[in-house]
Amino acid sequence: MPTIMIRNVGVLDDGSIKHHPGFYFAGNPGGILGPEPDPDAVIDGTDCTIIPGLIDSKIDAGVVPGILSTCSAYGVTTLIDSSSSCAESQAMRIAAADEPTLPSFLATGSAIVARDTSLPTLSNYGSMEVVTTADEAERVVETRLTSSRADFIKVIVDQPGLNANLLSVLVRATHRHGKLAIAHAAQSSSYTLAVDAGFDVLSPVPIDGDIESGVVARIVERGIGIIPTLRFLQQGMPLWKSHNPEYDLSFALAAVKRLYNAGAIICAGTSANTSRLITVPFGQGLHDELQLLTTAGMSNLDAIRAATCQPTTLFGLRDRGFVRIGYRADLVLVEGNPLDDIRFCSKIRRVWIRGVPIS
Repeated sequence: MPTIMIRNVGVLDDGSIKHHPGFYFAGNPGGILGPEPDPDAVIDGTDCTIIPGLIDSKIDAGVVPGILSTCSAYGVTTLIDSSSSCAESQAMRIAAADEPTLPSFLATGSAIVARDTSLPTLSNYGSMEVVTTADEAERVVETRLTSSRADFIKVIVDQPGLNANLLSVLVRATHRHGKLAIAHAAQSSSYTLAVDAGFDVLSPVPIDGDIESGVVARIVERGIGIIPTLRFLQQGMPLWKSHNPEYDLSFALAAVKRLYNAGAIICAGTSANTSRLITVPFGQGLHDELQLLTTAGMSNLDAIRAATCQPTTLFGLRDRGFVRIGYRADLVLVEGNPLDDIRFCSKIRRVWIRGVPIS
């Protein structure tokens, strides 16, 4: 297992950039190390910074294996899909596992939905599974988690849709398996429904009004994660406004600012997809999302945290998201200081996944 040293480099650690005369990690595959004698390779990191590999907490991949290498090139080392079908997700999971230079791939499989749900904001969902009774809800969750190897469960909460009782049944069934329940909630009223039902993650943010103050407080108190997908909302807004003129991106930006100021857990996700009408690019889209999060009021540091340590904590990915000894060597070497300029997309020098260079 080769040892790589990056000399004279800054390292993003606990909210600040710390200078390291020598930073070490193991490759093929490997983790972050303490100082090692006689490294196998030495890289000059002068005027550069090491940050953790980025995590896109919400993509809509379908079956397009080529997006995996695209994401790698942009420093995205972990992907979470929550709109593709179970079969599509399994195919992508296999593709990612076959090559060590590709991002880790996690997925929910098909979203769970009511029979009468018909909403423009769901147009990027490749597959949805209808439930109408509590027994069906229990069976779908059981099958999804035991047979289809879903990592999480995704439920459409927007209305018209599943009633409060079925939402609670789905969340309880998911929690019995020790998994997280993710809600699609683009309406202010569905945020209330999702919090009442006990969901762990809400995405995106409302585009039709403000979140109630009491709901914001409960989100923070319970540690519910928020994935705003502002880049996707921005892209889809012209289409959705034709269905409902009250929809507006300003509601989404205001929601992010309010939740952030209140102390909510915010994770960066893109809903990157290849849909003709609402395409969001893979890889590049996450860099765009970080800029939009800062536009909404987040600091550069907290925007980076939204794509690194925040999702690792929320989703239980405890081996990544930090540049620390013993963690996975999912690393991005960028020019300059990303805390000064969040637009580091064009400044990526090198990327490693599990200590393996992507090219």
